[in-house]
Amino acid sequence: MNNLDLWNIETEKKFFIEALKNFAAPEQLFYKFGEEYFAYIKKGQQNDGQTLQSRNSLIGQFTERWCKKLLVPIANELGLYAVNGVVCNELGLSNRSDADIAFCTTNSTRQISENIKLIFEVKMSIVSNYKYSHQSNTIQYIGDYKTHKGNPSILRSDSMQLINNFEKVA
Repeated sequence: MNNLDLWNIETEKKFFIEALKNFAAPEQLFYKFGEEYFAYIKKGQQNDGQTLQSRNSLIGQFTERWCKKLLVPIANELGLYAVNGVVCNELGLSNRSDADIAFCTTNSTRQISENIKLIFEVKMSIVSNYKYSHQSNTIQYIGDYKTHKGNPSILRSDSMQLINNFEKVA
């Protein structure tokens, strides 16, 4: 792991470019103000009732794959597999609320509790603000987290449920 690239502006741009190219419309990824698209609402600007719930699942899938790629070498050094979307009914990990990433003794999404050695809950999102130009199909960096109204949270209900399930098993 000598050349480790962590989450950065280029990674965030890559998410937008891949999503727009392969599966998402600009309105699913950006707030639209007039003819301009922004990743976040700029400070001091009204959101005109807009919310971007659709981006949550899209960025979630991207960041979970990105984190797995980051963690695979560590899992391999430990003789384990890094697996996305692990389901284990014993631990309350269902198809609807699976583990984002787990280190397991087998390379399968369906696991028994004994095979799961470590679970990661991925809490990542777009940090900075970007402007998308529909005409030129380009993503422009606008500013860091201090320039927008975005307010990420680590207290999601599914995370709290996972913690409660582990306390019951332990």
